[in-house]
Amino acid sequence: MIRIVIADDELPIREWLKYCLKDKEDRFQIVGEASDGLMAYDLIRTLKPDVVITDIRMPKMSGTVLMEQISEILPQTDVVVLTNHADFSYARQAVSCGAKEYILKSELRSSELIAILEEIYEEHHRIKDKENVRPREFEDKRKFLEDIDLHTGGHESVEKALSFIHEHYEDNISLVDVAGYVYRSPAYFSRLFKEVTGENFSIYLIQYRLKMAARLLKETDLKITDISYRVGYQNPSYFSRLYKKHMGCTPEEERKKIGAKKVL
Repeated sequence: MIRIVIADDELPIREWLKYCLKDKEDRFQIVGEASDGLMAYDLIRTLKPDVVITDIRMPKMSGTVLMEQISEILPQTDVVVLTNHADFSYARQAVSCGAKEYILKSELRSSELIAILEEIYEEHHRIKDKENVRPREFEDKRKFLEDIDLHTGGHESVEKALSFIHEHYEDNISLVDVAGYVYRSPAYFSRLFKEVTGENFSIYLIQYRLKMAARLLKETDLKITDISYRVGYQNPSYFSRLYKKHMGCTPEEERKKIGAKKVL
């Protein structure tokens, strides 16, 4: 059984998370929920959960500070970060504070959440099993598995995933889709992708799509709405917000700058 505390100031998100897990109570039990960081910290100290699902920005105590506190008092507790913010700086903060996963709320699917928790569940059981293995035997197995990842799986899987992303970025693809394509569990693939590329999967996908959008703005006369669809975003307003956040200007402003350069 994995015991979970949810920390998010948005009630609909907390309710949605509970709904996603309501049929998984044999493995995942939500033992507490909090609407701000300070409340979450008190709950976590008292309940000592296996997993904390938290927003990165909350009243009274931010998710990053909360993660720092968790790492001090309960280093064995895993943290999954949910956020509305696609900026890579948030991902970097989450990773530096020890987050196991960083996921955009707008891209999260129930299947992905469950896959991540399933991976954590399996890891907890593996850890318990390893505690019963003789130290030398365990060390030999660990080195053997590391060698297998190093020489046969890791970089090759990520290279294959990158090719898939570059060919299908305009489609509605997710971490779960790409992990399945390279025959990895979503949680394992997410960690591997981050280790090899230095970037979170969802952030990489956003940045690649926007790079392609910038090229279309420069090289074609397509309407911005059509460009949004072409790079995988069915909501042009959301696309414009992402573009401004990551590229420093709106698509309209980008196109005006390109036009001004052509005149010059």
